[in-house]
Amino acid sequence: MTKAKAPAKGQAATALAALTAAQSEEYARTHQRLSIHDYLPVTFHDGASKASKCEWSSHIAANLTPEEAGALAWVLIDTMMQVRFGPATPLYDTWRGHTLAGTKIPPTHDKTIASFIEPVFGLPAAPKSKDHLHGHVGEWLWHLLTKDKTAVRVQPDPKGDVTDAGADGFSIYENAAGALRFRLWESKKNTGTGPLSTSLSKAYKQIADNGQRYVAKIVGTFTPGSYDDETLAFIAEVPAAWTQGDELVGAGVTLATHQPLPDKPFKKMSKKLPLLDKPGQLRGLATSIGCYDELAKTVRRYAWTAL
Repeated sequence: MTKAKAPAKGQAATALAALTAAQSEEYARTHQRLSIHDYLPVTFHDGASKASKCEWSSHIAANLTPEEAGALAWVLIDTMMQVRFGPATPLYDTWRGHTLAGTKIPPTHDKTIASFIEPVFGLPAAPKSKDHLHGHVGEWLWHLLTKDKTAVRVQPDPKGDVTDAGADGFSIYENAAGALRFRLWESKKNTGTGPLSTSLSKAYKQIADNGQRYVAKIVGTFTPGSYDDETLAFIAEVPAAWTQGDELVGAGVTLATHQPLPDKPFKKMSKKLPLLDKPGQLRGLATSIGCYDELAKTVRRYAWTAL
């Protein structure tokens, strides 16, 4: 049997743009593909936890069908909105119900619900920039691909406003020996035609130049009663550990792109961050999605459906 040809890029983009949130939710549900890992499995992991070397992994989805891309967009936006609404579950239920029904939220709630959407996506009449959109989706890809690992103790959701300054993310996790470790993450996207190395170099420089300040801001968010005593005692050690490049801390860079990945995308990281030269201190995660721009626009379109 001859395998059917995949649709051309323009045809695939048109098909994706025609999908409704309800169709994408149904595809994800009926195919039991309700996790980001169902669309972006690990495609490579170098397993190199060595001194002065970045251990990295990749998640590649070069040829998602329109139905798969739509379902992934739904999984992303539904997760994002649950987080954004927090304990205001009736508002989330209203947004979700109208989004799947393809109906508009009534005036009694539309401005309230729009206030949860605007900080990261903007609104239909005044959208956030494409750079902000691509970057925010990239941060969520990193977060959802890593937060459920058994070693992770603390990893907050991505920032609630795309213009907030500070670190893109951090993790507190257990190493193989069960000891707590801290990792500061910087997220970059490359959805143009420029070399991936340029985007990665910017991430390394940002960590080198601003890492100490980012760490200080993060530590200030840990208040007594919000975390257990072990975590609070550990985070109190992190600022000085960062200054010294102590083994308690490390750095991670995540890259989201539509481009094919090079064989060794993070090979210059150790040279740019020379203090972090102990085994396990450097980590990289690369996500390559062939339809990244179309995916991000679909995530935003689904967020706006009921407005």
